[in-house]
Parts: sequence; structure tokens; C-alpha cells
Amino acid sequence: MNLVTSTSQDFEREWSSFHANRKPLGWMLRSDMSLGWVRFHSLPNSKRYAENETEEGIILSRAYSLANATLGMNASCWQIECRKEELNPPYWDLAVSGTAATTFVDDDETQWCAHVLETIWRQGTLDSILLAIADDGTGPTMWMDRKTGRIFAPYDGGFDLLVSSPEEVNQLRMSFGDWLSDHPEGL
Repeated sequence: MNLVTSTSQDFEREWSSFHANRKPLGWMLRSDMSLGWVRFHSLPNSKRYAENETEEGIILSRAYSLANATLGMNASCWQIECRKEELNPPYWDLAVSGTAATTFVDDDETQWCAHVLETIWRQGTLDSILLAIADDGTGPTMWMDRKTGRIFAPYDGGFDLLVSSPEEVNQLRMSFGDWLSDHPEGL
């Protein structure tokens, strides 16, 4: 057995233990009403994209604050990068290239490939990928805490957090209330 196969099997086992019958795509997970979900915007006034270094700093500050609250500092995580199968390398610059874990089909019959990497969530170490995600320069990417199954799923415009309970959602809403959307559905 090679390392990629072992990593793939470990990921699939751990993903299934927390998220059986779910696909590792943020928009699909947030629509599952049995999960505790909350969304925060990456910039003030629901602005979608950064225009300067100051705004990039705001995005990074919010990303690390929310991820630390969701995953925990120095948490053992899976970094999961999903790409449409026809867009796999060389078309996308994958941070975790070469670790294809699984393929799956979404609700629209699109074929996806999930690339995974065992990693430790550390403040300040993921600036480039977080900014690429915020600028819509990469495909769907998320981090899952290996012990709790909690998920931090940034996207261009904000961050989806999937946690264990409605109480955790309420705590996050109280802690980071200024970053919430005014939209009635939380989008």
C-alpha cells in the first residue's frame, strides 16, 4: 500500500464517520438541515472581493479567527480540495496535488475529484490559499477537524462553518455577529 492509498482510506473512513452520505462541497453541506451551519462575510458591508492589501488583511484576520473558533488552533485536519474532474491538473494549481482521495457526483451530475492532505491548522500559514479562495482563484476547498468533524469552508465572499450543534452556531453568531449577513436565510 502506498502513502496516497493510505491517506485516501484514512480520509474516507474519517469523513464517513462524521459526514456519511454527504459530499465534501460546502454548498451541498450547508443545504443539509441536520448540520449546524452559519455563514460569515469576509469583508464589511458584504463586499465580495478585496481591492487592496488592507482588505486582504481583513479577509485573513476573519478567516483565522473563524477557523480557530471552529477547528481549534493547531488542530489535526484534513485539507480537502475538490475539482471538477475535467479541470484536474494542469488546469488548477492544487495545493495538495497528487493525493486524489475519492471521486463523486454532485446533485447536478457533475463529476468531482477530492484531493486531501493531512495538515495542522496553524494561524498565518495558509495566507496564499485563503487569498486565492477569496479571489475565486481555486476550486472548493475546506478543512475538517479530524477529531470533531467540524468544517471551515471559505469561499469567494465569506466562510461557511459547519459545527456539531445549534448551540455552537449560536455561540459563533454571538462571538462574530458583526460579520453576519443581513439576509433572512443567512446567505
